[in-house]
Amino acid sequence: MNGARVGRGVRQSAGSGALGRIAAGFIVAGLLTACRQAPSAVTTTPPPAASGAFADPAPALPAALPTATPRPSPTVEPAPTAAPRLTPTPWPLAGDPCGVLLPLRPIAGATPVATPDAGQSLDEVPESAREAVRWLLLEPQDVALVAFRVGQEAHGVYHNADVSMPLASVAKLITLIAYAEAVAAREVDPAAWVPLEALDSFYLPNSDLSAHRYALEDAAGRDLVADGRTPVEEVPWMMTRHSSNAASDYLGALLGQARLEETAVRLGLTSQTAPCPFLGQFLAMANHTRTVSDAAAQADYLATPALYGLDASRLAEAYATDEAFRRAEIAWRRQVRRPTMPTQQQYSAALGPQATARDYAGLMASIGTNALGSGYLNILVRRYLEWPMQFPVNQERFWTMGYKGGSLPGILTGVYYAEPLHDRTPVVVAIFYRHLPMPTYRQWRRDWPQDELALWLLAEPTAITTLRRLLD
Repeated sequence: MNGARVGRGVRQSAGSGALGRIAAGFIVAGLLTACRQAPSAVTTTPPPAASGAFADPAPALPAALPTATPRPSPTVEPAPTAAPRLTPTPWPLAGDPCGVLLPLRPIAGATPVATPDAGQSLDEVPESAREAVRWLLLEPQDVALVAFRVGQEAHGVYHNADVSMPLASVAKLITLIAYAEAVAAREVDPAAWVPLEALDSFYLPNSDLSAHRYALEDAAGRDLVADGRTPVEEVPWMMTRHSSNAASDYLGALLGQARLEETAVRLGLTSQTAPCPFLGQFLAMANHTRTVSDAAAQADYLATPALYGLDASRLAEAYATDEAFRRAEIAWRRQVRRPTMPTQQQYSAALGPQATARDYAGLMASIGTNALGSGYLNILVRRYLEWPMQFPVNQERFWTMGYKGGSLPGILTGVYYAEPLHDRTPVVVAIFYRHLPMPTYRQWRRDWPQDELALWLLAEPTAITTLRRLLD
């Protein structure tokens, strides 16, 4: 959902821009060579497994979507039966529907701020970040930003910190942490093998800016594909480094929807809405079984969110487990070119996973200060988030850095933590933009000014104070 191939990290000259340096641009030529280095700056050997703990390989998920281990399902009210015009298949859902524990629409919260002055001088802001700050001042109601030094939270920046915003692929952090917890508990064997065809069964062509294809090429380039298989531990790398939706949905199916939502609750993400499968989100926008317009379907989903959660889950399951359904859907999309860009914008803004910048800044602070839980759990999570540290230009500025970004039409998001070399105090940034006009969105996917803004806040000691003054 992100298309997030943070590609500008291969630009390591002194003059290159922000998460060009943080390696957080997306899809540009030349990235694969850099990616074939070690996958992260943090490596570890997992504790020895008890005998027989990893007896079974990772499931290929051919006909049903099992959980990692049997676990009791939470008590919930049955999801409503989908209206016939929207029901993807007559089959019952094998797993839990999306929204089993979390709401599917944001709970009413803070009112977006709409008062900053767009006419202020931006001379103190690096030129590469000025467009992001200018947009924040021009359209303040559509930007949420939190930035602080850990231990100095009272002196941070909190702009629309408690306004629910679309997350795009930032929501994959929930899947990453749920996976790491399962590995730490020895419920999932990271050394088991996953057939590539199992991952491909979750891949919807033309829905991720080829992120999944790049992820597979990267794995093959690092000799991590053999006999059509790759290790389980490579799948989270595909999800975080390349933002493969297929990799995320494979892990979500392996762990189970209920477990993902339990993880969000346990992490204290009180503003989090249900992280539905990315595959299901795109299929709910438009699919070959639908007999009404996409707009009519969206109206039904908005009126009855539980219907959306059920359909997103059933559609994803049908696509992943029924080859005939999958082939028909791919052929239909190739022919009709749906969903349209306006449909994607509307669905992503209204029905995609949402949360607040405050919640995700707090989560990144927990990760960056090793406060998630056990030491092994922290190492597992940081191993996948700190891949930007493979680039020398980042090593010249930071002791460590973690990052996850997201991108959907009109939406750009990013969450970050870093320890600058000049001061080992961790700095945390969460930036969420929504409702970007498509020309602006496309330009930003080339220049990444929001990442430049994040890098400035992470690396420059006076940046947070300067931005606070501009927003006051």
